[in-house]
Amino acid sequence: MLAQYRFSQKTTSVRLVSELNPNAPITEWELDEWSHETRVELTALLVEAGIAHRWEYTVLIAESAREVDVEEVLDEIENLDDEIDEQDETEQADAKVLKQLSGVAQKIVRDPSDTKAVASLVSILEEIDAAGAPSDMSDSEWRHIKDLASQVEDALVGGDRPDEVLAMDLASRLVAILRSNH
Repeated sequence: MLAQYRFSQKTTSVRLVSELNPNAPITEWELDEWSHETRVELTALLVEAGIAHRWEYTVLIAESAREVDVEEVLDEIENLDDEIDEQDETEQADAKVLKQLSGVAQKIVRDPSDTKAVASLVSILEEIDAAGAPSDMSDSEWRHIKDLASQVEDALVGGDRPDEVLAMDLASRLVAILRSNH
């Protein structure tokens, strides 16, 4: 099948002019919520799959006989978008936790007897205890950060008496490492 691409200045979308059977039943998909880039990606995947189709603005039109094939391609794109969204959410959560940890460590450097900061540190450590490394950090860096944070906690609540000097030193090292990673 020979296909031509035509760029429409009005809609800034790529249209594939293909040979749909004019007598065949058609199915339409309204994809106005999809970005231009995603529709271009869809067009490329449909061409790759050999699915004849055309665009009328944001409406995808294909022969009904290929509806299942089109749905599979649509699902593939939607699943990829969901994975990207989940990854973005995870990265945002990672950055938030690291920022919180840095803030708590800075408070402990200034005042190791700050009970709210110590309670926040304990809470953050519970949250990250079984968590894997953030996507932009090596496992060894992540273990080192978690170990330092745990040592700060141990210095403040692990013994008979808090070792504030040790906690301040460890917390300042933790702050320096967190700064160098972000």
